[in-house]
Amino acid sequence: MAEKTYDIDYSTRVETGHSDKLKSFLNADMKVFFVPSVHYGREVVELIQRTGLGYDTVTYDRAWDLNKWGIGDFYDIRAAIGDFRVILANLERLLTSDEHFDALVIPGINGWSYFTEPTRQAILRRVEAGAGLVLVKPFHGSGMEKAEELELLSPLINRFEEGFGEDSNAGGGYPRIAFELLKTSNWKPEKHYITDGIPFEIFPYQEIAYYPYDSSGEVIIRSESGDPIAAVKEYGKGRVAAFGYNPRDILPQHSAFTGKESTYDAIIDGWSGAKHSGSFPYLEYFYELLYRSIIWTTRRTPERLIAEAAVTGGKVTIEPSENTGLSIRYTIKDLYDSVMAEGEVSSNSFTLPEACALGGSYRVELSLMDGDCLSDWATVPVQYPLTASIAAVSVGADSIRAGDTLEAEVYVTGAKSECKLSVVDDFERIAAQQWFSVDGETRLPFSYTATHVKSLHVRVRVELFVDGHMIHRVESQPVVVTPAKRSLDDFEVFMSPQNRGQGEWLPLVGQLFREMGVTGLFPGSSKTLTMSGARGLGVYWYHRHAYVQRKESYWRTKDKLFLHRIPCLNDPEFWSEMQVRITETIRKYRKYGPVSYFANDEGSLTCYVDELDLCFCPHCMKEMRTWLREQYEDLNELNGVWGTGFTGWEDVVPYTLEEAQNSGRFAPWGDHRRFMEHTFAEAYRKILAFIREADPSGVIRMSGCQASTAYSGYDYYQLHRHVGYFEAYGVGNQFEFHRSFANPGTIIGGWFGYGAEGKAVQNRIWNAVYHNLTLISIFWEYSCLNPDFTFSRSARDMSEAFLEIKREGIGKLLLYGAQRDSLGIAVHYSMPSIHGSRIKEDTTRFESNRQGWIDVLEDLGFQYNFVATQQIEAGDLIADGYRLLILPYSIALSDREAEEIKRFANHGGLVVGDFQTGIMDEHCVQSEMGKLDDLFGIERLSTKAGPFYINEGFCTNADFPYFEFNLAHIPGREDEDSDLKMAEFGTRAKEGKAAYFDDFMRTVASVVVREYGRGKGVYLNLAVDRYPALRSRGGFALRELLKHVLGLAGVEKPSSLKRADGSPVEQGYESVYYRDGDVRYVCIQSRLEEQALGHDGLAVGAGRDSVERSETLTVEFAAAGNVYDVRRKTYLGYTNSIRTEITAGDTCIFAVLPYRVTGIELGVPHTINRGQTVDTFIRIASDHPEENHRHVISVNVYNPLGEYEWIYSENRAVTGDECYITLAIPFNETTGKWKIRVKDVATGVTAESEYEIV
Repeated sequence: MAEKTYDIDYSTRVETGHSDKLKSFLNADMKVFFVPSVHYGREVVELIQRTGLGYDTVTYDRAWDLNKWGIGDFYDIRAAIGDFRVILANLERLLTSDEHFDALVIPGINGWSYFTEPTRQAILRRVEAGAGLVLVKPFHGSGMEKAEELELLSPLINRFEEGFGEDSNAGGGYPRIAFELLKTSNWKPEKHYITDGIPFEIFPYQEIAYYPYDSSGEVIIRSESGDPIAAVKEYGKGRVAAFGYNPRDILPQHSAFTGKESTYDAIIDGWSGAKHSGSFPYLEYFYELLYRSIIWTTRRTPERLIAEAAVTGGKVTIEPSENTGLSIRYTIKDLYDSVMAEGEVSSNSFTLPEACALGGSYRVELSLMDGDCLSDWATVPVQYPLTASIAAVSVGADSIRAGDTLEAEVYVTGAKSECKLSVVDDFERIAAQQWFSVDGETRLPFSYTATHVKSLHVRVRVELFVDGHMIHRVESQPVVVTPAKRSLDDFEVFMSPQNRGQGEWLPLVGQLFREMGVTGLFPGSSKTLTMSGARGLGVYWYHRHAYVQRKESYWRTKDKLFLHRIPCLNDPEFWSEMQVRITETIRKYRKYGPVSYFANDEGSLTCYVDELDLCFCPHCMKEMRTWLREQYEDLNELNGVWGTGFTGWEDVVPYTLEEAQNSGRFAPWGDHRRFMEHTFAEAYRKILAFIREADPSGVIRMSGCQASTAYSGYDYYQLHRHVGYFEAYGVGNQFEFHRSFANPGTIIGGWFGYGAEGKAVQNRIWNAVYHNLTLISIFWEYSCLNPDFTFSRSARDMSEAFLEIKREGIGKLLLYGAQRDSLGIAVHYSMPSIHGSRIKEDTTRFESNRQGWIDVLEDLGFQYNFVATQQIEAGDLIADGYRLLILPYSIALSDREAEEIKRFANHGGLVVGDFQTGIMDEHCVQSEMGKLDDLFGIERLSTKAGPFYINEGFCTNADFPYFEFNLAHIPGREDEDSDLKMAEFGTRAKEGKAAYFDDFMRTVASVVVREYGRGKGVYLNLAVDRYPALRSRGGFALRELLKHVLGLAGVEKPSSLKRADGSPVEQGYESVYYRDGDVRYVCIQSRLEEQALGHDGLAVGAGRDSVERSETLTVEFAAAGNVYDVRRKTYLGYTNSIRTEITAGDTCIFAVLPYRVTGIELGVPHTINRGQTVDTFIRIASDHPEENHRHVISVNVYNPLGEYEWIYSENRAVTGDECYITLAIPFNETTGKWKIRVKDVATGVTAESEYEIV
């Protein structure tokens, strides 16, 4: 067997409902080679499931990105733009091997000329030697030399070529479909085994397009105008059949399909060609058509065939080519695919049921049986005039709000009949139904109040029954049910479905999404997202060509014409266009009540975090001058700060970075950066205003968020004032910024997927929850669902975490049932400091230093919030009860900030600066002293920071009164290099007391403490930028030192960790704390090594995990209580200390309660009728019933097969000991014994009850 590289072995284990009749075909012992795509590979599986064919495959998609990012197990390594070498090599390897194939089914893909010559020659040789060949859309490829092998083999000669072009969303290298050449027309089959028995007369031909071809063989299907659509020929010992319709892979694509839908638009209503219009699955007959093609090309045609089949006067007559010992099996289906009758006869005729004569369209599916083997088959359509019919179904609106009433009218005519009116949702659940007796022309009014609707739409279905038989069905257009609640209140997992055309797999995709743990955006979900119409907010990686050309031109010419952002975010004309686009889009989509409107992905002022001094265009200069007038008292003040001599505001022009550095005047550059960040935030304010004009509850979604840098534009504090849904990448400490600055109701999302797998991705998911990500978005369906619809390893591994966090209620508990505890620790978020470090060419150290603080705090078991410049200026340090402020390389402070920081210290807070603290103002104007030097009790002989002689030598000051820690001699760690270095040569202790001096001059001060009012200031004169790398191999000295420093704030942790030998755990784990009144939650997560990030800040893929390591830890709680292991659902006793084992990368959660939950009582009726709505009470008992506790409960419902039913399941936050849940049972729900399981999430106490639906 030839080995494939980076490809899957297709499985048939994911089943769909279909007939197995073809599996019994008497000549079925065949092995067929297929070339499925990532996008449509499911077609091959469906054909195999129906036929039982032996098979092998090579996955080859037309689109480079689907090949590259489409199979999760091999994410990012199968292809690139214009590079299909891995796939072409697989194709060549299998087809040139000795592996036997009876037939080859080869779609056109990007053209035969892209196949390697050995591949084409191998196909030719195989057919010449007797293999069958089925071609679908054969062509050579635009711009390619014609493939001689195709010209020899194909009975269809293409009169078109297709190649590659630009995609409006994703750039170049994408297949370009020749839509302008496609035609639609009725098909006319010729007499041939392949076409025999296929019901061509019932196909929806306006939804099936074909390409222009000539023929060099026998044409077996033509259009009405004579265009060849299918043809056959002999070649050598083999046979070839070719089809010229526009395919997905091997079946027809919907003629309206364009594939232009955005990955971010989950509203299927707007997708082109997403669903065919038929009331029955007409594509079943195309599977039969292809199977007959395989049979014919492999010369497996049986001798005993159905020569003719007809329906005359209610009688079905079959004329077989041979009569001996054969029987006929039949199935009669109506227009809606319901089975009216089935059976088997040994004669050549049988009578249709009398009910058929009452009217309607039917298909008589015939199987010619030779014993238990299928010899041939055919389908005969038959139609009878309706004795009664539904003339019209009208609904009063295309959308209603949840809770409102939908009015409908139905018009019926004809004979006496019974009319059933139903309301059906997207999941085929009948929410309401009513029967009417009608006779003659009748108008039937009908109303429905949309309560307990879980889907995005409902439809009014009208069915007419005569003598108990349904003869006619009509449905209204779907009516959107606008959700009453659009905000989120539980952990969510969103993954947008993708348009494959035709729509037959959408229900299966939704089912698979939910099995994986996806909670929104799946087909039918009322939790949806859509577009805003906004554009121009960034430059995609694959669209960067024009941007990098302008950048190159600037650096060659230094002409600021090339520093104009395109589009300019201060251009009034741009915003006029945007207002029209956005309001039109929102008006179109607001009825869906989307969770948010998508504004942009991977946007920025430049291109990601690239550095370019945008924007110097006239619009920006005009707006910046207006903005500067608000920042400065007058022009004289600006000139004084900038060091310029402008005589009028209209002359003011900022500096580029190069100009600022060359002149030594940083403020003209620093203010330009501040203004551009203001501009970027203003863009979202304007977009939100446009959205709110059309949808007052609308929310902006910003996706692919970038790091806060001097050029990206991302001042997250400002952006959180306007954006309600952030979808962050993990780069630049974003998760911490988002959770710190989020407003109530803000959705903090993060992108996951990308083929990431194993313990690493589960660790990241849990970490995301602990850092307050309320929503996980998955990129994308194709990396989770393999082409055969099995789950990739990535999907399976992510699913484990998703299902536990959601279905066990843990996400609800931590994200909405409790408050994350920052322990009163604030870390400074300063955009001016980001600017200041950049102007000093020290961005890398700034970012590593901030990461170092985060790492050391988390290693020591602390948590924290980031606090922005604006918050400090507003007095939030005191107002929000902080006890400790850390200033990580906070080089730039405003005067107002400095005043508030001093007031905070005077009020009792501890302020810790590391180095370079406050030596610039917000304009990046540098001073000779720091704005907080008096708070720290230091003086500066120089503001420079850099290496100096013996700066790693620390001499301990014996007179230091605050703690004892000799950096020069750490008992038991004498051989360990502390790797600490003083940062500034010129820093001296003044009013403060230094813990250390340099070991050469003995005057350079480090860790200087000064009493300041009721608080303290601490100046470290140390950078912690090396700690992220140091922590993996030690870092004890820095942790121990900072533990002493932080101890001056009196911050108490809710718990501490110890190893088996009693030593403290201060590296390798993160502890996260939550509180809910007097209840505490402690989450402990084992840390894994960080993954490398790509250009966009994403970790992709991962190898399988190595051997699992585990460790036993002691958790000591600050106060005793009733301790529960939340994940294991066990009570550990009333204690202040427990022991637990934790595996590398895993996590544990403990609840510490002042009470015990002693039981749960469920009030569920023993019997519930279909169509009934019942309220079920849940009562939680505790050993302190007099207290009004808050609980989070998980409610999980299981059907009679034991399968989880998401539609009835929920997590609920409850105040008090009792709540009610509503079970709204549809009229077509599965009958039998159901189970409801209710759990108190914190304690694991669970109750179950059974009820029967009848």
